[in-house]
Amino acid sequence: MPLIAGKRRFDGKIVIVTGAAHGLGRGIATAFAREGGMVYGFDVDAAGLAVVERSVRAEGGQLIGVACDVSRSADILRSVGQVLAEAGCVDVLVNNAGINMTKRIAELESEDWDRVFDTNLKSVYAMCRAVWPGLQAQRSGAVVNVASIMGQVGGVGSPAYCATKAGIIMFSRCLAKDGAEFGIRVNSVCPGYIDTPIMDRVLQAMPDPAKARRELVARLPLGRMGTPDDIAMATLFLASDDAAYISGTELTIDGAVTATQID
Repeated sequence: MPLIAGKRRFDGKIVIVTGAAHGLGRGIATAFAREGGMVYGFDVDAAGLAVVERSVRAEGGQLIGVACDVSRSADILRSVGQVLAEAGCVDVLVNNAGINMTKRIAELESEDWDRVFDTNLKSVYAMCRAVWPGLQAQRSGAVVNVASIMGQVGGVGSPAYCATKAGIIMFSRCLAKDGAEFGIRVNSVCPGYIDTPIMDRVLQAMPDPAKARRELVARLPLGRMGTPDDIAMATLFLASDDAAYISGTELTIDGAVTATQID
């Protein structure tokens, strides 16, 4: 999709997107670039970032890949420091990086729990903490944290994942209150079943992946899974001036799954 000519919502804005090499993160990072943002994509997969960087630049957008393991606070400080040294500020932060862990409590070791929490939740804290002084100083900024409907309703077999996503929702609400006096808005998005490489790996682990996909889609109210673009468009909205009075909320993007209690 070519970039749109004329005034765009994020012209001149510095945007960080974590987990930008694949799936939701790639879709979100690409969407911000199409809207004029100078995007810094963080991901542990440097090769994947290079692919996204070339794709965005081929469209005329701006994206710089930064190899970063968000489960490591030192990596976050180094990477955010690079952005601040090069760009001078951060206007938008999207915390998208995350992993799943399909283990029931009887099989879930403490090391598994720590890995999921370090990647999914502690990274959100560390990223926000790293950019917060700058946001306060400039008295503006938007943070969008990617949670999940699994943080709202829970699910079988992923207690660590669901707990981190619930934590992201509450953490976002708290930061919205902390940041209000400085003009900083913080929201979260809660995707449902989205057709990403992670979802594909889950389906491929089934005895009959094609059948599993058909059965899942048949149960979804809108008759399809969501796409990364569905989440990207909502994220752009929450980060933009169009949402200037929206802060401390979570936007559910699930095609009516939770409304109809689909598991």
